[in-house]
Amino acid sequence: MRVGKFGLVNNFLPYYHLEKEQKYEFVEEHPKKLAEMLLEGKIDYAPVPSFFYLKNRERLRKYSFCVGSDGEVYSVVVVSRKKRLDDSPIAVTSKSLTSVSMLEIIRRQNGLINRLVPHGGNFFEMLKDFDHALVIGDEAITARMVFRIVMDVGEEWKDLTGLPAVFGISASLMSADAAHVDSDILRSYQRGLKNIDEIAEIASLKYRMPVEFLRTYFKALVHKMSRKEEKSLRVFGELGHECGLL
Repeated sequence: MRVGKFGLVNNFLPYYHLEKEQKYEFVEEHPKKLAEMLLEGKIDYAPVPSFFYLKNRERLRKYSFCVGSDGEVYSVVVVSRKKRLDDSPIAVTSKSLTSVSMLEIIRRQNGLINRLVPHGGNFFEMLKDFDHALVIGDEAITARMVFRIVMDVGEEWKDLTGLPAVFGISASLMSADAAHVDSDILRSYQRGLKNIDEIAEIASLKYRMPVEFLRTYFKALVHKMSRKEEKSLRVFGELGHECGLL
């Protein structure tokens, strides 16, 4: 079975032990690419962006493995050249509709007047053209080491809704049943939590990130859907419809 994996450090711990078992064929790609491959039948199971799932839910079967946070997520952030978020436009990454949509909902619900401007560059290029930039994933972790954080989208979502933010949800085509894969990843995740210090050190060498930060980051991430995460996904869909995003 072909199993998709985010090509980001946020999937390193949950997949770590399962990959060692060599039980599946793993395909590592950017989240948007995995979503395309899943619909095309090129992979059988993968975490996909939550926004993508909500737009295609009639074609997809969702599972329990997810990528989220109950508060700060650290890797979906608005970085800035300024000391605080003012009313000037925010450059937003072209790599994630989920994070951009969450930020748009937060912007509207909190009465912010910042325009969100799509930008195809990296965070240095974005901050050459704008004072603020929404960046995600490993790039956000690098950016936060250089620039000031003026918003953590996971934290803002929790403040707004009282719920965890769900950025990615595992899925297969409706015609497939990948429940056994989902169970294996969750089992691998639980094993990873038991030796998080060792895995953080290995990830630190691979991704060239501070081991202390990775320990904090891995502990902050939520990887199993519960009632709170299910409710958050529903709220994301409802607010997305209200804002005309879905």
